[in-house]
Amino acid sequence: MPVIPRASRVTLSEARPSELDALRAELRCILQHPAIAPWRRQAAEPFIGQCSEPARLRHWLALAVAECGRWEERTLAEEGNWKNEDGLPG
Repeated sequence: MPVIPRASRVTLSEARPSELDALRAELRCILQHPAIAPWRRQAAEPFIGQCSEPARLRHWLALAVAECGRWEERTLAEEGNWKNEDGLPG
């Protein structure tokens, strides 16, 4: 078996994104949703970057997804009400 010099070895965490990196990326993506105000994205960024607990990042992600879902439901309901008031099919 050939010997691989220690300096050139690639660890598993370097070969693919870690769970933390994946959770951070997903959280940053969901925070781009219109339900999340820009100032909240900016305020969250330091916490996202510093957090080293996957469970906490998953919790924040779940909260953000739920908030965006509620925003979507409200927006759809408001659009439906607006169409009905104008006599358009709702």
